[in-house]
Amino acid sequence: MTMGKLIVISSGKGGVGKTTTSVNLSSALAKQGKSVILVDGNLTTPNVGLHLGLTKFPITLNDVLKGEAALTDSIYIHPLGFKLVPGSLSIRSFSEINSRKLKKLLDDLKDMADYVIVDSAAGLGNESISVLKNADEIILVTNPELPAVTDAFKIVTLAKEIGIPVKGVVLNKVRKDNFDLGFRAIESLLETPITSVIQDDKTMREALYRKKPIVHIKPKSDSAKHYHNLAQKVHTGQYQRTIEELEQENRFLRTLLNAFKFR
Repeated sequence: MTMGKLIVISSGKGGVGKTTTSVNLSSALAKQGKSVILVDGNLTTPNVGLHLGLTKFPITLNDVLKGEAALTDSIYIHPLGFKLVPGSLSIRSFSEINSRKLKKLLDDLKDMADYVIVDSAAGLGNESISVLKNADEIILVTNPELPAVTDAFKIVTLAKEIGIPVKGVVLNKVRKDNFDLGFRAIESLLETPITSVIQDDKTMREALYRKKPIVHIKPKSDSAKHYHNLAQKVHTGQYQRTIEELEQENRFLRTLLNAFKFR
């Protein structure tokens, strides 16, 4: 069996939609017939289970890293078609990361699936760096605001230092106003192509409220289509936005400009 690909979903700061991206990408890949293991790589403040409406797991990634459980016992089959390795919500469960043990664990997971999607801790703490060093690829999630993009640039800089490619940027929580940074400016600052643009709309908030990925509860929504497109890009390795996506963004920008033209 060919070893799978380990993709780390990273962000420079919290609250930008990293876990939302991890959950929806995993769901979209599974819907497209790929075998996927979603790992909550945030050992101190795990959120994947919360996004899926699951909070209690007998065995978690933390238990495996502490040597108290086998890796296979921490893998759960989710009804939506992917497998899940959760983190522990207990503040007592965290221990210092054994980098060698983490690498072995992630390598073992790559033998079990086409894709291992790791929802990393935000920022550049030891926890997130330990995960990033084991990535085959990094997908960076940010918002179109200067503080978020500035923090995201720190991830790009680290990735270059450790030799891990940042394949694309998921630009999340894009609003219909003129206060966001421009797409070209963000790509220039991060030296990385924007691969997906996710609008900040009520369908995304509904999905979070219902604790279900938007690709399942609103499969025809624009956001769901963008996550499916992202999954396809992950599979093909071609992360640039498609002509269709660029045309859709141009229509959005023209509408936005017209809205402010006569104010």
